[in-house]
Amino acid sequence: MPVCHHPAPIMLRTLLLSLALITGLAQANTTRQLPISLDTDQGTLYGSLLVPQSDEPVPVVLLIAGSGPTDRDGNNPEGGHNDALKKLAQLLARHGIASLRYDKRGVAASRAATPDERDLSIERYVADAEAWGRLLEGDPRFDRLILIGHSEGALIASLAAAGSGAEALVS
Repeated sequence: MPVCHHPAPIMLRTLLLSLALITGLAQANTTRQLPISLDTDQGTLYGSLLVPQSDEPVPVVLLIAGSGPTDRDGNNPEGGHNDALKKLAQLLARHGIASLRYDKRGVAASRAATPDERDLSIERYVADAEAWGRLLEGDPRFDRLILIGHSEGALIASLAAAGSGAEALVS
């Protein structure tokens, strides 16, 4: 097979690599992560709101973590560190979809909201998801709410869908 010594293929590769880097940097500047909190009767819940840059309202996803001490990013000290929910939020943002992920009561930054594990219940988790949903529904940056739950979070999302104002549910 003949070897091409023409500079065009090298220039094309350099151009493509440069475009990929510039596009990646541009995308990084078009998304903002903001801290967000929700006051409840037992304390404050904390989360992260990832919002893509847009002049129009965008869809927003409420990401609900699974069972156990799983934090807003999808990490569980008993089962590994993989940032699954954080990565999902970043992927959604690249496609123009905002997301809110939060630490469940009794977990990570929201630990003080229910320090005694005996006070945790599905009903409280559902009430929390509904309250987060209502908070997002009232935000003019967003035009529709979608709930996404993983594992136990899917059960919570299913039970909270009607009371949160969600237009869609993914479990």
